[in-house]
Amino acid sequence: MEADAAAARRTDAVHAAIDDIRRIEADLGVTREGVAAIRDRLIQLSAQRDLFPPDAFPAPSTDNGLTSYMYRLAQDDDDRFALYAQSSRGHVETPAHNHTTWAVVVGHSGQELNKFYDRVDEGVVETHRHLVEAGTGVAMLPDDLHSIHIDGPALNFHCYGLALERLDEREYYSAATGEWKPFSSVSGIREARSGLLC
Repeated sequence: MEADAAAARRTDAVHAAIDDIRRIEADLGVTREGVAAIRDRLIQLSAQRDLFPPDAFPAPSTDNGLTSYMYRLAQDDDDRFALYAQSSRGHVETPAHNHTTWAVVVGHSGQELNKFYDRVDEGVVETHRHLVEAGTGVAMLPDDLHSIHIDGPALNFHCYGLALERLDEREYYSAATGEWKPFSSVSGIREARSGLLC
């Protein structure tokens, strides 16, 4: 019963945050100001630490083949305003990539290094870094480029203007080949919305 009550409080808090995020986007648009406000609202959500205990979002086991799961906490019927809790056991690396929609990453526990890039004729050049941890986050517009690097256990929130499965035109830069390629990896998504747990 206590677990059910905690899940209900978590669901209420997530719904309240997504309602606010919809309003923020409607009021401020997909702008630097808008995505920064979305980031700040998600930092408020992540500060409710008792609602998101790490054991409610276990990372994959070492024999699973995956290094992280994306737990879907919210998503509209039209696949907009998708919120995930990414639970990682570490050793997560992505290449530089875009999202084709706005994206926000906010820390809860552990650390996620975000590197940011500019696109240049030769590929990409790193411009700056931000270590995402509890109380901090990053906010990106659709064409912004970043990569993530997680070395140890971490739980973070990832929120997108459109669900990951719908981001068919994402690209990543392959340093090995010097080419831009489709970035369609969405493995490890697990349903965690109230009433849809699996």
